[in-house]
Amino acid sequence: MQKEKILKDLYRGRISPTSAPIQHDSDYHNSLTEVCRLEEKLNQLLDEQGKKLLQDFMTAQSKLGYANAEEQFICGFRLGARMILEIFEKDDEQLKPIIG
Repeated sequence: MQKEKILKDLYRGRISPTSAPIQHDSDYHNSLTEVCRLEEKLNQLLDEQGKKLLQDFMTAQSKLGYANAEEQFICGFRLGARMILEIFEKDDEQLKPIIG
């Protein structure tokens, strides 16, 4: 059954929406390149204390981004599930006159 295969693959880590390769010349790739360039530039200008503060800031910002991405993924997944339920609900109503 397809449902069981998908659930098993998800459980076993074979499905991971966040591990898709980064497309070269995508907005994400270009933004990542710019962030790395600016980080390198800042590190050249900062003393050790400034570098530590920058690293702490970037870690906190990464945690915030991860939490936001996780929440958005869950919301999107729930929206998709609701859409599928609505599709089946509508199909059932349309099929009743056909199948009796």
